[in-house]
Amino acid sequence: MNKSIKIFSIVIFSVLAVFAKAQKFGHVDTESLFYAMPEVKVIQTQLQNKSKEYENQLKTLYTQYENILTDIETNGASYMQAVLEQKYKDAYGLEERIMALEQKAQQDLTNLETKLLQPVEQKAYTAIQTVARTNGYTYVIDSSLGVFLVLPEADDLTNLVKTQLGIY
Repeated sequence: MNKSIKIFSIVIFSVLAVFAKAQKFGHVDTESLFYAMPEVKVIQTQLQNKSKEYENQLKTLYTQYENILTDIETNGASYMQAVLEQKYKDAYGLEERIMALEQKAQQDLTNLETKLLQPVEQKAYTAIQTVARTNGYTYVIDSSLGVFLVLPEADDLTNLVKTQLGIY
Protein backbone atom coordinates (compact mmCIF):
# COMPACT_ATOMS: atom_id res chain seq x y z
CA MET A 1 0.00 0.00 0.00
CA ASN A 2 2.84 2.34 0.86
CA LYS A 3 4.44 1.56 -2.49
CA SER A 4 1.26 2.41 -4.42
CA ILE A 5 0.95 5.76 -2.59
CA LYS A 6 4.55 6.60 -3.54
CA ILE A 7 3.93 5.66 -7.17
CA PHE A 8 0.69 7.63 -7.21
CA SER A 9 2.47 10.68 -5.70
CA ILE A 10 5.28 10.46 -8.28
CA VAL A 11 2.72 10.28 -11.10
CA ILE A 12 0.79 13.29 -9.72
CA PHE A 13 3.95 15.38 -9.31
CA SER A 14 5.11 14.42 -12.80
CA VAL A 15 1.78 15.49 -14.30
CA LEU A 16 1.87 18.76 -12.35
CA ALA A 17 5.44 19.44 -13.51
CA VAL A 18 4.48 18.85 -17.15
CA PHE A 19 1.37 20.99 -16.70
CA ALA A 20 3.37 23.83 -15.13
CA LYS A 21 5.91 23.78 -17.97
CA ALA A 22 3.10 23.97 -20.54
CA GLN A 23 1.86 27.24 -19.02
CA LYS A 24 3.11 30.52 -20.40
CA PHE A 25 3.12 33.56 -18.13
CA GLY A 26 3.18 37.17 -19.26
CA HIS A 27 2.81 40.52 -17.55
CA VAL A 28 1.29 43.90 -18.37
CA ASP A 29 1.81 47.23 -16.66
CA THR A 30 -1.89 48.11 -16.60
CA GLU A 31 -1.29 51.49 -14.99
CA SER A 32 1.06 52.56 -17.78
CA LEU A 33 -1.30 51.09 -20.35
CA PHE A 34 -4.35 52.76 -18.88
CA TYR A 35 -2.84 56.25 -18.69
CA ALA A 36 -1.50 55.93 -22.24
CA MET A 37 -5.03 55.49 -23.57
CA PRO A 38 -6.31 58.74 -25.14
CA GLU A 39 -9.80 58.16 -23.73
CA VAL A 40 -8.40 58.42 -20.20
CA LYS A 41 -6.98 61.88 -20.88
CA VAL A 42 -10.38 63.05 -22.14
CA ILE A 43 -12.09 61.57 -19.09
CA GLN A 44 -9.58 63.22 -16.73
CA THR A 45 -10.35 66.59 -18.34
CA GLN A 46 -14.10 66.00 -17.96
CA LEU A 47 -13.66 65.08 -14.30
CA GLN A 48 -11.47 68.13 -13.66
CA ASN A 49 -14.06 70.41 -15.28
CA LYS A 50 -16.87 68.92 -13.19
CA SER A 51 -14.73 69.24 -10.07
CA LYS A 52 -14.09 72.92 -10.83
CA GLU A 53 -17.84 73.49 -11.19
CA TYR A 54 -18.37 72.14 -7.69
CA GLU A 55 -15.39 74.12 -6.36
CA ASN A 56 -16.90 77.34 -7.74
CA GLN A 57 -20.28 76.59 -6.19
CA LEU A 58 -18.64 75.82 -2.87
CA LYS A 59 -16.48 78.95 -3.06
CA THR A 60 -19.64 81.04 -3.44
CA LEU A 61 -21.23 79.39 -0.41
CA TYR A 62 -18.03 79.78 1.64
CA THR A 63 -17.93 83.48 0.79
CA GLN A 64 -21.56 83.94 1.86
CA TYR A 65 -20.87 82.04 5.08
CA GLU A 66 -17.78 84.10 5.87
CA ASN A 67 -19.68 87.33 5.13
CA ILE A 68 -22.40 86.39 7.61
CA LEU A 69 -19.84 85.51 10.30
CA THR A 70 -17.93 88.75 9.68
CA ASP A 71 -21.18 90.71 9.89
CA ILE A 72 -22.08 89.03 13.18
CA GLU A 73 -18.60 89.67 14.56
CA THR A 74 -18.53 93.30 13.42
CA ASN A 75 -22.14 94.38 14.00
CA GLY A 76 -23.50 91.70 16.32
CA ALA A 77 -23.56 93.91 19.39
CA SER A 78 -25.75 96.49 17.63
CA TYR A 79 -28.32 93.98 16.29
CA MET A 80 -31.59 93.25 18.04
CA GLN A 81 -31.77 89.73 19.44
CA ALA A 82 -34.18 88.54 16.70
CA VAL A 83 -31.89 89.80 13.91
CA LEU A 84 -28.84 88.21 15.55
CA GLU A 85 -30.68 84.89 15.90
CA GLN A 86 -31.67 85.03 12.22
CA LYS A 87 -28.04 85.70 11.25
CA TYR A 88 -26.92 82.63 13.23
CA LYS A 89 -29.70 80.57 11.61
CA ASP A 90 -28.57 81.75 8.19
CA ALA A 91 -24.96 80.83 8.99
CA TYR A 92 -26.00 77.40 10.27
CA GLY A 93 -28.15 76.83 7.14
CA LEU A 94 -25.21 77.72 4.89
CA GLU A 95 -22.94 75.43 6.87
CA GLU A 96 -25.36 72.55 6.28
CA ARG A 97 -25.65 73.38 2.56
CA ILE A 98 -21.85 73.45 2.27
CA MET A 99 -21.48 70.04 3.91
CA ALA A 100 -24.29 68.57 1.77
CA LEU A 101 -22.77 69.97 -1.42
CA GLU A 102 -19.30 68.67 -0.51
CA GLN A 103 -20.74 65.20 0.05
CA LYS A 104 -22.84 65.33 -3.13
CA ALA A 105 -19.87 66.56 -5.18
CA GLN A 106 -17.66 63.74 -3.93
CA GLN A 107 -20.33 61.14 -4.64
CA ASP A 108 -21.19 62.58 -8.07
CA LEU A 109 -17.53 62.71 -9.11
CA THR A 110 -16.95 59.13 -7.98
CA ASN A 111 -20.05 57.94 -9.87
CA LEU A 112 -19.10 59.89 -12.99
CA GLU A 113 -15.55 58.52 -12.89
CA THR A 114 -16.84 54.96 -12.57
CA LYS A 115 -19.35 55.46 -15.39
CA LEU A 116 -16.79 56.99 -17.76
CA LEU A 117 -13.88 54.66 -16.99
CA GLN A 118 -15.74 51.34 -17.05
CA PRO A 119 -15.88 51.06 -20.86
CA VAL A 120 -12.21 52.08 -21.14
CA GLU A 121 -11.20 49.46 -18.57
CA GLN A 122 -13.21 46.86 -20.48
CA LYS A 123 -11.51 47.87 -23.73
CA ALA A 124 -8.07 47.47 -22.13
CA TYR A 125 -9.03 44.12 -20.59
CA THR A 126 -10.30 42.86 -23.94
CA ALA A 127 -7.07 43.94 -25.64
CA ILE A 128 -5.01 42.16 -22.97
CA GLN A 129 -7.02 38.99 -23.51
CA THR A 130 -6.62 39.24 -27.28
CA VAL A 131 -2.85 39.73 -27.09
CA ALA A 132 -2.47 36.91 -24.55
CA ARG A 133 -4.51 34.52 -26.67
CA THR A 134 -2.72 35.52 -29.89
CA ASN A 135 0.71 35.04 -28.33
CA GLY A 136 -0.08 31.83 -26.46
CA TYR A 137 -0.01 33.20 -22.91
CA THR A 138 -2.03 31.22 -20.40
CA TYR A 139 -1.65 33.72 -17.54
CA VAL A 140 -1.11 37.48 -17.57
CA ILE A 141 -0.08 39.22 -14.37
CA ASP A 142 -0.53 42.92 -13.61
CA SER A 143 3.04 44.18 -13.10
CA SER A 144 1.92 47.66 -12.00
CA LEU A 145 1.18 46.25 -8.55
CA GLY A 146 4.93 46.01 -7.92
CA VAL A 147 4.86 42.71 -6.04
CA PHE A 148 7.00 40.61 -8.36
CA LEU A 149 10.71 40.13 -7.98
CA VAL A 150 11.44 38.92 -11.50
CA LEU A 151 9.53 39.97 -14.59
CA PRO A 152 11.25 38.89 -17.80
CA GLU A 153 11.22 41.67 -20.36
CA ALA A 154 10.48 39.12 -23.09
CA ASP A 155 7.15 38.37 -21.38
CA ASP A 156 6.10 42.03 -21.03
CA LEU A 157 2.96 42.36 -23.10
CA THR A 158 2.37 46.05 -22.36
CA ASN A 159 3.65 47.32 -25.73
CA LEU A 160 1.79 44.59 -27.62
CA VAL A 161 -1.44 45.59 -25.88
CA LYS A 162 -0.78 49.27 -26.62
CA THR A 163 -0.32 48.33 -30.28
CA GLN A 164 -3.55 46.32 -30.15
CA LEU A 165 -5.31 49.43 -28.85
CA GLY A 166 -3.69 51.67 -31.47
CA ILE A 167 -1.60 53.59 -28.95
CA TYR A 168 1.79 54.89 -30.25
